[in-house]
Amino acid sequence: MCSYRQEDKSSAFAPPNKIGNVAIIGAGISGIVTAVHLLRAGIEITVFERADGVGGAWDYSPEPDRDPTFPSTRPPTPDWADLENLQAKRLTLEEAASLFAPPGPVYANMKSRNSNVVMRTSLMEWPQGIREPMDHSVVLAYIRSLARDHHVQDKIHFRTRVEAVSKAEGDNRWYVRTGTLVSTSTSYMLEKKAWEFDAIVVATGRYSIPRIPDVPGLSAWKYMFPARISHSKQYRTPTLYRGKTVLIIGAFISAMEITSELVNNGAKVYESANNTRVDFRDHVQHENAEKVAMVAEFSTLPADNQDEANSGSKPLDDNSPIPGKVILTDGQVLENIHQVIIATGYLTTFPFLGPLLEQPFTQLQDAGDEVITTADGRTVHNLHEDIFYIPDPTLAFIGITHFASTFSLYDFQAQVLAVVFAGQVRLPSEAAMKAEQWRRKRRVLPGTLLNSIFMLDDFVIRRLLDWVNQDLVASGLEPLSGPDPEWWKAFKLAREKARPLLGMLQDNYLGT
Repeated sequence: MCSYRQEDKSSAFAPPNKIGNVAIIGAGISGIVTAVHLLRAGIEITVFERADGVGGAWDYSPEPDRDPTFPSTRPPTPDWADLENLQAKRLTLEEAASLFAPPGPVYANMKSRNSNVVMRTSLMEWPQGIREPMDHSVVLAYIRSLARDHHVQDKIHFRTRVEAVSKAEGDNRWYVRTGTLVSTSTSYMLEKKAWEFDAIVVATGRYSIPRIPDVPGLSAWKYMFPARISHSKQYRTPTLYRGKTVLIIGAFISAMEITSELVNNGAKVYESANNTRVDFRDHVQHENAEKVAMVAEFSTLPADNQDEANSGSKPLDDNSPIPGKVILTDGQVLENIHQVIIATGYLTTFPFLGPLLEQPFTQLQDAGDEVITTADGRTVHNLHEDIFYIPDPTLAFIGITHFASTFSLYDFQAQVLAVVFAGQVRLPSEAAMKAEQWRRKRRVLPGTLLNSIFMLDDFVIRRLLDWVNQDLVASGLEPLSGPDPEWWKAFKLAREKARPLLGMLQDNYLGT
């Protein structure tokens, strides 16, 4: 892997102006740890959160999100006027709030996926007596304690979404437009406001817009049997599926977890996915879980029967299977399917960044040196170390990296961000950062993503320490220590445990 020791300091990047105030978009774990470390560095912060509380994706709602678009294969164009006429639609405040800040993906029995040693920050230990895996309510309480105890809570503007982030050419300031859902005893409205900042940190996460593949016939099934087809973001409990036959499309963690919960609660599950280099389906060892090929087509009823089966006529009996067939790519045909769950992940999108940085009609391979997201809706381009936007590092991201330890890695990334924004550490030159970005892109294997590090957090953290501490020590400042010894030991065990699944990807990522 590359080292970022700077032989020629004159070529290193430094912010064009002193960073005194920063906007942080999002109050989940990545936004909160960023806020704490920037405050510690003496930088003023303002946090924007569209929900009414801290927690981000860990904030459980028993009511699921509304149906996504079928299909949904690329980031949508934002419609910032969608809530302007809420009262004309006669929505209640509760309904308006749900549209404004949709519920997240946490299901009722969701647990942490890492140990409490690995899944923690440098800012706070988990409470004594906590057992792993931890319930989502415990994780949420931890994030909210971080915000409260480190004095971030009063820096957050809740029920506020960022609608535009821009910087004029030659200007050192970022301009932000927000809309806040404001309620009274009798009504509600969107209050618009303009802001100025020296820097922006995007910490909105990856779990907002469901990704729905364009499988032939899937949209027709959704239209005819809307209650039978859903995305994993909408899953809450196994009760609905008990005694039913369920088709789950997807081969990653959410598909594995939902499959496990369903078969352990009396459902029969077909696990369908394309062949992929990372496949969690084999981790479900149950007689009622069957791994099958990817769906090629959802066959619908004959044309003369479709009017009777569409969403406007009498619904199917709860115990009746969907009257259709599922044809797989290997020719196998599945019948008597009661429910379909699409567990194919999410579209990564930052709609407030505008059409220069968000280009949903530009193909992945055609991404230029300025774009952030493209048509694949999964890759985040042109970030140095998945943090700093290379053309202008006063725009930064925390929480982009995945296949990682999340809490601990995002906490450390926020520490790196803080010392750079505080002017204590210089980035490599723009040319060096671009070269490293293209080196990483050349090594992306088919079926994997640029921003994945495949549980190699310890290698990434060591490389970052090597870079930032050179400048800190040279300036007589305290070096960053990174995670404590207990974390290093626990994470090494977790990484080695992942070797059978991720070994080839890890080796490829570590290659020079």
